Amino acid sequence: MTPHGGISTASELLSRLQRIDHTKLELDQNVRNDALLLSKKLTASLEGPVNRATDLVFRPYITIAARIAVDLKLFESIALLGGPISSAELAAASGGDEVLITRILRLLASVEFVEESEPSTWSCNDTTVAMASAPIAAGHRIVFDVLVSSAMKAPKYLRETGYKAPTEPNDGFVQYANQTKYNIFEYLQSIPSLFQDFNLFMGNTMGAREYWHEWYDVESRILSGFDGRLILQDQVQVLEEVADEALPPNISKLPHDFFAPQPIKETLGARGYFLHHILHDWSDKYCHVILKQLWEAMDPGYSKLLIHELILPDKGSAEIQARYDLVMMTFNGGMERSKAQWKKLLEDVGFCNIRIWEHFDSDGIIEAEVPLR
Repeated sequence: MTPHGGISTASELLSRLQRIDHTKLELDQNVRNDALLLSKKLTASLEGPVNRATDLVFRPYITIAARIAVDLKLFESIALLGGPISSAELAAASGGDEVLITRILRLLASVEFVEESEPSTWSCNDTTVAMASAPIAAGHRIVFDVLVSSAMKAPKYLRETGYKAPTEPNDGFVQYANQTKYNIFEYLQSIPSLFQDFNLFMGNTMGAREYWHEWYDVESRILSGFDGRLILQDQVQVLEEVADEALPPNISKLPHDFFAPQPIKETLGARGYFLHHILHDWSDKYCHVILKQLWEAMDPGYSKLLIHELILPDKGSAEIQARYDLVMMTFNGGMERSKAQWKKLLEDVGFCNIRIWEHFDSDGIIEAEVPLR
C-alpha cells in the first residue's frame, strides 16, 4: 500500500466505476463526465506517485510527436486510407524518414491517436480522423509554434519578474520568447500562415459540444417580440476571411475595434450584444475598457449583454479548465474566470441584473443589463 492508500483507493474507484449505469453512458453527458473523472483517478492511483511524477517530465514528447505528425500529414494519410498502411508507404507519401515515422507513430499509438495493427503498420481510429481535420491540424500548429514554445520560457520570465502573472498584452510570455513588443494579435497578423491557422482553428472551438442557443433560451430572453438583424463585428483582417456569400442575408459585417466606442447605439442600443471568447483574452484592466464601451451603448430596460465564456468552479476545476487558464495567461496576459470573478468584473463597470447559466458540456452564458441613468 502507498502512503496514501493507493491500492485500496484503486479498488474503491474501480467499484465506483462498476456501479455507474452503463445504459446511460451514451445518452447522459453528466454520467460520461463522472465516468471519465473516475477513470482518470483510477489511472493515477494505479500508476503510483513516483511513476506519475516522473511521467509528467516526459509527457511533452506526446505533443511534439503529434506536431511532427501534423507536418508530415501522417494523420491525413492514415485516415484517407482507413485500412493498414506501413511506415514505408507513409515515408514515400510524406518524404519523411521511415524509421523516424515509426518512432513517432509508436508513441502516438500508445496514447490511442492511431492504431498499430502490425509492426510498423498503422490504421486509423476516431482520434486519427479528428487529427486529420484541417481546423485541428491548424490548432496544433498555432498552439505549439506560438503558445507552447513561448510557455517554455515562462519559468525564466517569472523568475525575472518576481513571479507576477503577466497582465499586459505587450509584455508577456510571447513577447519575451519572441523578442517582440507586438501583442498576440499583431504578432499573428505579421506572419500570414500563423494568422490563417489561428482563424481556422478559432472557427472550430466548439468542437462537438452543444451550441449555447441549444440550452440558453435566447428566443424568450432576447428575440421574442422583436424584429431585427444581426451584425458581425471584428477587426477588418478577420472579416476579410469571412465571405459575404457565406452569411445569411440578415447578417452583415461591420469592422470594429472593441476598445473604441460601440457604433451600434443610435436612438436605442441593440437588443443584444454578444461576446464569444473575447474577455478571457484580456486582464481585468482591459476588460473594463471593452465592457465600458458596451455599457455606454446599451439602453436600460431594453439591451442585454451576453458573454459566452468558460466559468471556472470555485473549487475543483477539471484539468482542461485549469489548463485553459494558463493558455490564456500565455496568449495575451488574459485569464479564465470563476462565477465570482465574472460577477465582480461586470459590477465594477456598472452592470446590473447579472445572471449566469452554466452548462456541463460547454462554456456558460453570463447575462447582464445596465441600470437606469
